[in-house]
Formats: sequence, C-alpha cells, structure tokens
Amino acid sequence: MRAERNQTTLAAPCTVSGRGYWSGATNCLTFLPAPADSGIRFVRTDLLGHPSVLAVVENRDSMPLRTCLSRGRAEVDMVEHVLAALHGLQIDNAIVHCTACEMPAMDGSSFAFTLALQAVGRVDLQEVRPTLTLDRTIRVGDDRQWIVAQPLPSPMPSSGLVADPRQRLELEYRLDFGPDSPILKSSHAIRLEPKTFFETICAARTFIGVETAQMLQARGMAKHVTEQDLIVFDRHGPVNNRLRYPDECARHKLLDLIGDLAVTGVDVVGRITSHRGGHQLNGQMSTALRELFAQQNPPNNIQPLRSPARAA
Repeated sequence: MRAERNQTTLAAPCTVSGRGYWSGATNCLTFLPAPADSGIRFVRTDLLGHPSVLAVVENRDSMPLRTCLSRGRAEVDMVEHVLAALHGLQIDNAIVHCTACEMPAMDGSSFAFTLALQAVGRVDLQEVRPTLTLDRTIRVGDDRQWIVAQPLPSPMPSSGLVADPRQRLELEYRLDFGPDSPILKSSHAIRLEPKTFFETICAARTFIGVETAQMLQARGMAKHVTEQDLIVFDRHGPVNNRLRYPDECARHKLLDLIGDLAVTGVDVVGRITSHRGGHQLNGQMSTALRELFAQQNPPNNIQPLRSPARAA
C-alpha cells in the first residue's frame, strides 16, 4: 500500500511580521495559496521586479548558523524556521511575499509562523504529493557528526502485523557538545505529523553560547538581540531565561532539520537520525535524498544532483 497523500495549500492568506536576528531589519511575510506543483516560493516584494526563489535544494546556500536560498537577485536568509512551519504542517504549495532578505526571528522558534498558518488552515489539491520511500541507507558526515537516513523496518511475517500506510518519517536528533558544555547532552525523537510538530517541536527556540553571542555583537551583528530573544548559555545555563523543555536544544535541532529537509520537495518515508548534525549536513542529506528520488522517478525528468553522500 502506497503511503501517499494529496498535495495541499493554504485555505487563505496570513501575515507574520518581525525583525531579523542578523540584520535587525523588519520583514513582513505574507503567505498566499498556490496551485499544485508550485512548491514554496519566496518573492522579494522590496526589490524592483519582485524577483523570486523556489525553496529547492538547487537554490540552497551554505551559511554559518543558518540556511539561505538564492537565485539571481532573489535572496532570502534564515529560512529554516519558516520552512519548518510549512513542512511540519504539511503545507506543500505557498507563495511567501517578503519585504526584506532575512526572515523574522520572532522568539527563535517556528511558533509564530505555525500559529498563523494553522489559523487559516490548509486545503487539499487534486494532485498527489511526491513521496520518497527509502529503500537503502544513506549517510553523510564523519565519525564525529553524521546523519543517517534508512528504510523503516518491515513487520515480521510471523507477527501478523501489516505496514501502516500512514507511517511517514521518523526523526531523531542526538545532541552532545561534550562534558564541559553547559548545554546538556540530550536526544529527542518524533514521528513527523502536523499534530506532533505543533505540540512538541514548533516552539523550541534557537540557542547559542555566550562567547559566540558576544563575538557576533562585537562584529556589529545582532546588536538588538537580548537573552529574551533566544536562549543564551553561559557556564551556569540559560542567561535570564528558562527552557521550555528539558531537551529544548535537541528539539530545536529537529526543528532546523525539518526546515532544511523541506527543500527536497517530497515526503520522505523512512527514519533519519542526526548525531550532532547542523545546517551543512542537513543540506547534504537533502541533496542526497533529492538525488535518490530522481533516480527512482526518471519519468519526472528531474535532473540528478551531485551528492556528497555514500550509499550503504
């Protein structure tokens, strides 16, 4: 039985506004419905001609501490939390009008975007959502930090169980900054579904070490950001803030992973485990998954991408 669903889009427009972490610029995002097979497209309404960029792996740029998309003059920065909200809620097609390059930081999570999108709801379209069912193991990274994607285990014939066609993607993040870090070792695992994403992942916030925060502000970046805008850790723990969950940092890493996987443009059926992974490895895994989908679906005329991954 195939684990497919119909594509979706928004039932109505919605808007979220806020300032970016890095630039401090105010950005008003307007989310609009889009037809099937449109994907997620960001439109820079602040630029002449309103250039746009599609959220696909080909347009992804590697950036320190964040994910950027660019094509020609159209560039959008720190898109992972916006994409996580869309992907986590299974909203496949949308146009996102932006009035600045950097996405609003809000509280460092996807909560505000998720609330706005949930408020207007989604509608099903007639076309089927592309699905990649993993049939092999893919690994990116090294012995220190890695991400592994693998097929879900099949039920034993003797058990009398049958495969659940609704079962889609299982995700796990294993966080470990070492024994001397104030950020405690933790892990978190979920089955990615809209309800689970909303209840357990979307409110997990960005975190950073106090030394890194001071270094960035000394360079003139994020001057307006305080300990109330994200989680800043010193050697005693969060500074002037409290964790929403004991494992909030691991949950936020899952949030980033969900946002970065959105650029595959497909639903993945399988299990993905990340051990100390970040945006760079997330991008490598997204590229590898997109390439595998292209190999499995040659009639779609999707050009395979060069993958840094190795198949096991």
